[in-house]
Amino acid sequence: MSKETQFISRVEWLEIITDWNPPQDQQIEDPVFSDMEISNFYAPIVQRLIKDQASTRRTEHDKKKPLIIGVSGSVAVGKSTVSTILKKIMESSPTGLEAQVISTDNFLFSNSRLQKDQILHRKGFPESFDHGSIIKFLSAAREGKSDFKIPLYSHETYDIEEEALECRVTDVLILEGVNILQDSPLGKNQSGNTIRDYIDFSIFIEADEAQIIQWYEKRFLDYCANAETDNNSFFFQFKDLSLEDRRTLANQIWQSVNNQNLAMHINPSKRFADLIINKGHDHSISSMRIPSSWL
Repeated sequence: MSKETQFISRVEWLEIITDWNPPQDQQIEDPVFSDMEISNFYAPIVQRLIKDQASTRRTEHDKKKPLIIGVSGSVAVGKSTVSTILKKIMESSPTGLEAQVISTDNFLFSNSRLQKDQILHRKGFPESFDHGSIIKFLSAAREGKSDFKIPLYSHETYDIEEEALECRVTDVLILEGVNILQDSPLGKNQSGNTIRDYIDFSIFIEADEAQIIQWYEKRFLDYCANAETDNNSFFFQFKDLSLEDRRTLANQIWQSVNNQNLAMHINPSKRFADLIINKGHDHSISSMRIPSSWL
């Protein structure tokens, strides 16, 4: 079922929050977002969603459960960046909550498993994730269970690392990934639960695809440049390619993999989001679809 949301422009949002008394001067430093963007957009969003969630948690048992926020959207649209700024805001005054960011990339099957199943070329598609393990992790987190370990994915090696990622219970868990709002993948031994069943508040980030392609290309080129002297990196294999050849390769990967995943699985899932953020070329918010209750 689609969520009830209302489209508003950047200017309209600034008018709405005048009645909210959003916190000012939080002194949050961020390499991507300006102070104005943080104070006028992301801080009020955090303020409102925490207020709304607090009103629904009436029992002591519910209050002890971590608030689980989902952040989804295309590859390279800035999910990790937005998740990080949300974490910074939540941990700053006056909120003062302890938060952590976990990516569902950590639950991708290993390259060896994907190769065995002949789906390495579909990494990032629903079937490339260990959906059952994600549900198990979320079930434990939702109940506030003690510390546990999960797999760790490296974008440099393009694979699951040997070492595990240690997680502990915090006030807020921000789960980011392309598959946050998608249906449960069909397949043997797969849980019927969806990831979104465990999400208290979900955010979908979007932008014009032409712009996302530019962000993806830049990230790809950065990975290639950083890997030129690191033979452990997945991108080391591209060290002898010219800059133009690297750009061509990035575009080919986008069109054959990421574009297909975006059209078939990621974009259709945004109808389940509580909040949809549309970003401009400089990553600033150009418009949003906000919960109707916020108006």
